[in-house]
Amino acid sequence: MPNTMDQALSFQIIKNNLPVGYSVVNAEGVIIEFNKAAEEITGYSQGEVLGRLHAELLHGTTDVHACPLFENTFEKRQGTVASETRITRRDGQTIDVLVTTVPLIDEQGVFWGGVALFRDITQANKLKTERKNMLSMFAHDMKNPIVSSAGFIERILKGKAGETTDKQRQHLEVVYGNLKNQEELIDGFLVFSRLEHKECVPQYTQFDLAGLVVTAIQNLEIELEKKAICLTFNQNRGETFPVFADSLLIQRVISNLIGNAIKYCDINGKINVSIHREKGGTTLEVADNGPGISEEHLAHIFEPFRRGVHDTKGSGLGLAIAKSILECHNGKISFKNNPEKGAVFSVTLPESTPGME
Repeated sequence: MPNTMDQALSFQIIKNNLPVGYSVVNAEGVIIEFNKAAEEITGYSQGEVLGRLHAELLHGTTDVHACPLFENTFEKRQGTVASETRITRRDGQTIDVLVTTVPLIDEQGVFWGGVALFRDITQANKLKTERKNMLSMFAHDMKNPIVSSAGFIERILKGKAGETTDKQRQHLEVVYGNLKNQEELIDGFLVFSRLEHKECVPQYTQFDLAGLVVTAIQNLEIELEKKAICLTFNQNRGETFPVFADSLLIQRVISNLIGNAIKYCDINGKINVSIHREKGGTTLEVADNGPGISEEHLAHIFEPFRRGVHDTKGSGLGLAIAKSILECHNGKISFKNNPEKGAVFSVTLPESTPGME
């Protein structure tokens, strides 16, 4: 029995036994290879697709940006790239696919076409969406009784339901504080969920970023006084920093960063807030002299539900929400440990933002 296999036969066996769709196009974008898994995913037989334009057949357009294979391999000549897209099956049904594209370039640098490996993830995406919707509905259902209960306890604490003893007030204040914390956690989850679903669209207006910082600091005065923290806002008298953004969303970011700095600062700690213009945008920095960020948390600081080692009350969503808000503004957020002590968070809003041009 021969121990070698014809190269062409070997290729055909491998191609037809791949567990993912396999499509090869030439330099003109014409399909020249199509395996059995690709037939099952698209509903097209190999005979129906060979010789046809990949983008027109599966995406219904010649727009390179609608097709990862053409955008990544033909236009950008990028190496292996994985992305999600949608294609239209032979029966007209639109499905979600996870596709990995690879350009075909020989040793002389000649471009011959590209390869797409893809699989149907429609059902997985549907389950993911349903799970997120279920969690959002669950959070909404949880919030209503919490808000109602906190309201009744607040009335009791204000003496609107009769006299209470000092001991009773102490217990009720603990319960009221816990309910307000839970309400805040649920609000954070709902905001994060809307941002993740791209349902939270920024309402762009022009406003003074410095004025927003002053408002955030005023709202946190009690927390600053409790720990006797010295907060310095470096702003020249009368200097303004006009930006185009959603003021409510950006205020949430500012309050989160200053609130985190307060949380991690020791008694008599120091916080420095500054704004400056730089090429391409306006940057806000919040620096504190707290413990800084440990090495083990550096890579995960903006991931949802991640909390610092000393954070026992937070949801772990604050920085993830801040990052999502900045991303939907085409801005950025970054951090670094202060060489002396503490952490520095930087937020940059671009000069021009979508929808305001």
